[in-house]
Amino acid sequence: MKKQKFSEVVKRIWKMAAPYWLKSEERWGSFFLLLVNIGMMVLNNFVGVRMVIWNRDWQNAFTNMNANLWRQQIFVFLLVGAATIFTTTFNTYISSWIAVRWRRWMTAHYLNLWMNNSIHYKMQLSGNETDNPDQRITEDITQFIQYTWQYSFSFVQNLLSLFTYLVMLWDLSLKIPLMLGGKDWSFPGYFIVISIIWAFITTTLTHLVGKPLSRLTYSQQMYDANFRFSLVRFRESSEQIALLHGENVEHEHMMTIFGDSVVNTFRVMDRTMKTTFTTLALSYGDAMMFTLLLGPAYYFYNAIPGYGTFMQIATAFQNVVNGLKWFVTNYVGMAAYIAVTDRLYAFNMNYENTIDIEQHTEMKFKDVDEDRIKINNLDVYLPNGKFQIRAKDIVINRGEKILIKGRTGAGKTTIFRALAKIWPYGKGDVELPKGKKIIVLPQKPYFPIGTLEEAVSYPMPAGTYDREAIKQALIDVGMPNLVDRLDEVAHWNMRLSGGEQQRVGIARALLYNPDYLFFDEATASMDEPSEEELYTMLIDRMKNSTLISIGHRSSLEKFHKRILFAEKMPGDYYEFEEITK
Repeated sequence: MKKQKFSEVVKRIWKMAAPYWLKSEERWGSFFLLLVNIGMMVLNNFVGVRMVIWNRDWQNAFTNMNANLWRQQIFVFLLVGAATIFTTTFNTYISSWIAVRWRRWMTAHYLNLWMNNSIHYKMQLSGNETDNPDQRITEDITQFIQYTWQYSFSFVQNLLSLFTYLVMLWDLSLKIPLMLGGKDWSFPGYFIVISIIWAFITTTLTHLVGKPLSRLTYSQQMYDANFRFSLVRFRESSEQIALLHGENVEHEHMMTIFGDSVVNTFRVMDRTMKTTFTTLALSYGDAMMFTLLLGPAYYFYNAIPGYGTFMQIATAFQNVVNGLKWFVTNYVGMAAYIAVTDRLYAFNMNYENTIDIEQHTEMKFKDVDEDRIKINNLDVYLPNGKFQIRAKDIVINRGEKILIKGRTGAGKTTIFRALAKIWPYGKGDVELPKGKKIIVLPQKPYFPIGTLEEAVSYPMPAGTYDREAIKQALIDVGMPNLVDRLDEVAHWNMRLSGGEQQRVGIARALLYNPDYLFFDEATASMDEPSEEELYTMLIDRMKNSTLISIGHRSSLEKFHKRILFAEKMPGDYYEFEEITK
């Protein structure tokens, strides 16, 4: 995280907050609640000022032995106290209501940005700085709203209070002399001038001590998220790790990641301690300065009429100083606010960068009426710019069965990604059949956590297919043992073996019944007899569908009429060439 000017911080906060308040469909309801909230804030400020006046009269009633004033102030206290309780609790409820509405919209908005058009995958290709996007959507959005609400309204409340007490201090500075060394040094507004100078000194000192906090907090959130992600990844890969007995290596690796968090935690603690020490020391200086200013006038010259007035001046002076030192008071918390804002801003910037890459890709896809796929001249690159593979003058007609072969790393899967429009790095022209269903089956299928019916129906929602059709598809792929478990909820990627997962993936294809089916080594985890059995069934069931397979086994050749081979060329790239069977 780079150092930023204050204007840049404000710009980033505005970029994150403005869409909800300016563009969302529910902004008017939130604006109404906001007006109610501000109304409660103004009322609460008035009540606070009235409490200061009450405190003056209450103190004077005791020091002057005025029983009538004492009885009167009891009733005043009850009224002021009731108003304080009402405005505080109701304002808290309204604030929470707005925060829930805002979080609901913002979470949906960011999920849409992340998931729409496969951006979640494309963002990983661009060498981005968006670590742990899941944390940014879950935790950072919540914290951003909390901090924005807390500090924006705290700042507004502070301005209201500051203005009110500035008026009070101005009036008091005209009545109370500043007696130092036996001489009156007072002038109109001298309390205000002194409080401004003192607030400037304390704010500057606190900023010099605490400015590294935002960077350290940003790093802390990143280290903690990395450690949490490593634990999740360990859990998801527990079988592979257990089979290899790799726990010691994983433990050492995780402790290294956690060690980064611990080291940075001590840095945060050290800087927080120094910042807190500075703010506390300076806050004690507030009281000492006030005592030195008013002590002589009160004790030696009897220039302040009563102890209640002395306390009124003290309260007003302290409120003005605190108002001017608002940034000092909230410095540590605002460091976390800036860090959260930067994380969301980085997410937005990487999203925009990904969209920019996608919009400026030189790969052109055209929907045509012909029922075929035609690759005119397609060059595909890696994200770092390295030329990987070329495909030119390739026509895939409806109903054809084509096998793609080549050495590992030749770019066969990358071509599938390009045709699926999730790989923006390349140039060339591709014609796709308009209105036809195309599906790509990867080597490792994805399984949502839920019922088996949801797992088999994916990517369509449960209920899309007739349950009898789902059962028949499972039987067709050799999984009759699952037909009575459609309502069972489980982590199916951990419950099923690799070969079983691939069988369920093929069952999905049968249900989806695509016009064009791309197999990215989707049977590689099966033994050859099982693979042949499934291909025989697929060829029979999907005679009119186009099947394009990536595979290494020679046994697959008999199921495909055409073979495309990725041949390595002198320029250290690969090019598809058709092999005659």
